[in-house]
Amino acid sequence: MTVVFTDGTEKNVDAVFADFVSFERTWNRSVTKFEQELRLTDLAWLAWHSMNRTAPTGIRFEPEWIGLVSEIKVREEEDEIPLVKSQPTT
Repeated sequence: MTVVFTDGTEKNVDAVFADFVSFERTWNRSVTKFEQELRLTDLAWLAWHSMNRTAPTGIRFEPEWIGLVSEIKVREEEDEIPLVKSQPTT
């Protein structure tokens, strides 16, 4: 995800397994239901949790952090391209 803040700065955030587990425990909802009922709050919370897991700020999710966000963009996963190793020349 890309979080766009009200001051114009952007932060790329990757939610990982720990964030999803914490989401399920906090909200008592399964992430497997995201396709049917994904909410903006869900995306925002995952972005906030990921940012705080990697670099704790002490800013509460609501209302402080939410008030700093103007938009959250969901990035498409890019296909990984394996590194091509060239043969050494002699």
